[in-house]
Amino acid sequence: MKLKSNNLEIYKKAITIGLPVAFENMIYSLINFIDIFMVGKENILLDLGSKAVAGTGFANQIFTIFIVSLFGMNSGGGIFAAQYYGSEDFKNLKKCLGITLSVGFLFSMFFVLSGLLFPKEIMGIFTKDRNAIDIGARYFKIIIWTYPLSGIGFEFHMQLRAIVKTKYSFYSSVMSLIINAAFNYILIYGKLGFSAMGVEGAAVATVLARAVGTFYIIFMIYRLKLPIAGTFSELFSLSWNFIVKIMKVSLPVFAHEIMWVTGVSIYVIIIGRMGTEYAAAVQIVKSISNLIFVLLFGLASATSTIIGNEIGAGKEEEAYRTAVVLLKAGIALGITVAITFYAISPLVLQLMGVNKNLYPLTSQIFFSEMILIVAKSAGVLLIVGILRSGGDTLWTMFMDLIPLWFIAIPLTYIGGLILGLPISVVYFFTGIDELIKIIPCLKRLKSGKWINNLVKI
Repeated sequence: MKLKSNNLEIYKKAITIGLPVAFENMIYSLINFIDIFMVGKENILLDLGSKAVAGTGFANQIFTIFIVSLFGMNSGGGIFAAQYYGSEDFKNLKKCLGITLSVGFLFSMFFVLSGLLFPKEIMGIFTKDRNAIDIGARYFKIIIWTYPLSGIGFEFHMQLRAIVKTKYSFYSSVMSLIINAAFNYILIYGKLGFSAMGVEGAAVATVLARAVGTFYIIFMIYRLKLPIAGTFSELFSLSWNFIVKIMKVSLPVFAHEIMWVTGVSIYVIIIGRMGTEYAAAVQIVKSISNLIFVLLFGLASATSTIIGNEIGAGKEEEAYRTAVVLLKAGIALGITVAITFYAISPLVLQLMGVNKNLYPLTSQIFFSEMILIVAKSAGVLLIVGILRSGGDTLWTMFMDLIPLWFIAIPLTYIGGLILGLPISVVYFFTGIDELIKIIPCLKRLKSGKWINNLVKI
């Protein structure tokens, strides 16, 4: 009975932390999904339809590269923040935020300059379709201004997760979603006296939404005087030793994430070269999948926070038991998510008003994605939720990247561009690495070698 009671406490803590994160991420994904949803309805005069879906999807892939790289660059700050919070060291907790804010803003400016100077060249990496390139570039030149906002806001969101105050991130995301949906409708189609802007309207709406969400989260942190609400000197008076300490953990994860997202982007390039219709179908499936998969990522984020707090407090055995309990819950949730995803897919396609020509393609991809979601659920819990939370960043990097680069990418390239296999098979190849890495990760979990107290003096 005591074991069941302890498990219930773990589930309760995971739900308390994970649900707000899941809903926050779902809303974050919904902002991009709404753009794709609204530009997917055929309208020749406004350049809306499958080419608009592909173009905006290519532009959003650049944002994915940015946000995943940012996550990697600042993961050290997040891991240390969870352990500092667990040990009640609020002084160093604020310094973690200072480092991540600096990195986030500077990194975002690199993307801004690239997007302003070379929008068509960047879109041309993904496709040869000139219409899709033009639409994507028009969208990209405006959406690029969300990058500094996200570069700052993302850091505050990460730190709020570390201190278990995720509800404010959730409120911020809800505000952003409402603003994005309203202004998408007004600006894309030209309502309430505004001129119809097409994909540019979708981009402007997203910039407004991100701006309001970012300013709200900063306002609430300082108004409530949360532990991360530091003065300028508390945030940015950083010693070189402290920076090195954070970077030793962050750099392997950054290398991990940048190589991972580059690999995922190669999938987009391969499928884009197979044809614009294939690219549009994949973007539709991925945008819907992301909305549901965030539940699993929310659980992984909660797992990371709980285990990080326990390790920081010196409760290594409790951390291991928590990992096992939440991994089982994650796999069960993954199966449920996969079935739900496949069941609702026809309804979502109808609501989107997708061109009938895309239906057969999307149906094939939906089935492949349903299978892969279960494998992804185990992978995200093991790597992001458990092993990294103990500072085991180097091992996870190799385990995640070797199957990706040496098996999944070559198979996808050969299947898609050389053999011309069906899109369902090619798409399945893009996730085959998720299946390969499960067994080694389980062995690593059982060994206990991943548990490292990084803040112990």
